Amino acid sequence: MKRLITIISVIVLLASCASKKAVTDGSATTGLAKTQKSEQQAFMKRVLDNQVQARNIVASADFRLVAGNKDLSCDGKISMRRDEVIRLQLLLPIIRTEIARIDFTPDYVLLVDRYHKEYIKASYKDVSFLADNGLSFYSLQALFWNQLFLPGEKAVGEQMLQRFTCSLTDVATTVPMGYKSGKIEYQWKASKATALITGAGANYESAGHGKSSLIWTYDNFRTFAGRQFPLSQQFAVTTDITGRQQAAQLTVKMSSPKNSADWDVETQLSGKYKKIEAQDILKKLMSIQ
Repeated sequence: MKRLITIISVIVLLASCASKKAVTDGSATTGLAKTQKSEQQAFMKRVLDNQVQARNIVASADFRLVAGNKDLSCDGKISMRRDEVIRLQLLLPIIRTEIARIDFTPDYVLLVDRYHKEYIKASYKDVSFLADNGLSFYSLQALFWNQLFLPGEKAVGEQMLQRFTCSLTDVATTVPMGYKSGKIEYQWKASKATALITGAGANYESAGHGKSSLIWTYDNFRTFAGRQFPLSQQFAVTTDITGRQQAAQLTVKMSSPKNSADWDVETQLSGKYKKIEAQDILKKLMSIQ
């Protein structure tokens, strides 16, 4: 009996010590958590401050689009005006005649096939690789401009940073950040040293509809309008939401970027162009000769 009492006494003593230690550690943990949160917010503020502030980005570009068994490479041009349009133009080599263009505007996506004199004008919900990943014009703009975004918001302000997750560790050279909206998870990777975004992505998964993912990577950062901007960008989309696996990858390599406003935002088409039903934008692009 004495031995039992002794054992119980030891257990109670250990429990008491553990309880006291927990209280002490809890206070320390709270302080540590606050410090970590402050460091995370400070890092994301650095990411936010890296944003290019120019109103326009206009650059020559080399495009490579890979989808299915097709691999299309061509010269081109990219023209972006903040909050108005993202324009990708495909050009014939040497003579630089436009063979196709795609405009992303706040209200619609426009694909023009100069060769066949056809065009598609569709809302974002009708463009599968955008709708599947919850991308609007403003989130797409942020991806092209190498910035953070939040679904439903035109831009991310400092007060919104607390809505992102951020994981800072001593040994990592990149810092993951994230945000979840419904069934879609958004992720970003930024260099710990420079706070430049080097990658972004979105993942959607539903038992009833399948999976879809978007991976965007950035490279070849150069000074533009007083900030660092990635002249090389690549994004890949995969989805089985249509019932079959589909994948496509676009690589854009820009050169000689300028902050030029000497171009028209709106695309005007003559009556010679025929509007065709909204279909897979990527499929239509791959059909252009």
